[in-house]
Amino acid sequence: MTSRAVILIVAYFIALFFITLKAQAKPTKTIIVAMYIEPPFSEIVDGKFIGENIDITNALAAKLGYKTKFVYCPLARCLSFVQSGQADMIIAVRKTAIREKFLHYLEPPIKIQKLPLKFYTLTDNDITLNHYNDLLSLKVGVLRGASYFDQFDHDTQITKVALNNHQQLIDMLLKGRIDTFLEREESILPLVDQKIYSTDINLAKFSYDKGVGSYIAVAKKSSLINEIVDLSKALQHLSHSGELALLLQRSEK
Repeated sequence: MTSRAVILIVAYFIALFFITLKAQAKPTKTIIVAMYIEPPFSEIVDGKFIGENIDITNALAAKLGYKTKFVYCPLARCLSFVQSGQADMIIAVRKTAIREKFLHYLEPPIKIQKLPLKFYTLTDNDITLNHYNDLLSLKVGVLRGASYFDQFDHDTQITKVALNNHQQLIDMLLKGRIDTFLEREESILPLVDQKIYSTDINLAKFSYDKGVGSYIAVAKKSSLINEIVDLSKALQHLSHSGELALLLQRSEK
């Protein structure tokens, strides 16, 4: 073997070594997830995100071999993050025409939320809230950036007071600064002292009880949008295999 041939062989294996090393050193892609707090679906305990929304997101990312990084934000800011592309993904959001301008919704929805949206009032207040039109004379607390149901979302006759989180809604009601607010009971119960809940807070007769799809959505300005097909297949696999149902059942225990 000539010295030239030896040099070429050595050069080949050196190049192969560095190519292999570069491939091994390539970092695992991390999905930045804008995460708002909504107990028991998503909350922070001892500095760690927990809840079914976190478990589902991690399971989806794992199907593609990705890691996740959750960034806490109030809902309105979370939506701003995905609109600008500062975050790649958001989970457990309702599909609306406005949001579809900057989000791609993965199918199927992770669940159909069937628990009713209830309206909360103060026990001591003489407020009648038996029908939708009773809202017209009230100050109604809402989560900034939230979508509830079409009639309510687009109703400009209702006085809506936008707040950043559920705790602010509760506090503003207890202080008498709003007349009512709406939310599913399971998201409010963990945040209120049970004595206060049973004596000071009243559930109005009127509620909204139609099922609403809860989705994972990808920011159209994120590079993750190029992997929509793979993400959709991964979510469909989670759903069809029963893994998604198991994650949801585990959170209900």
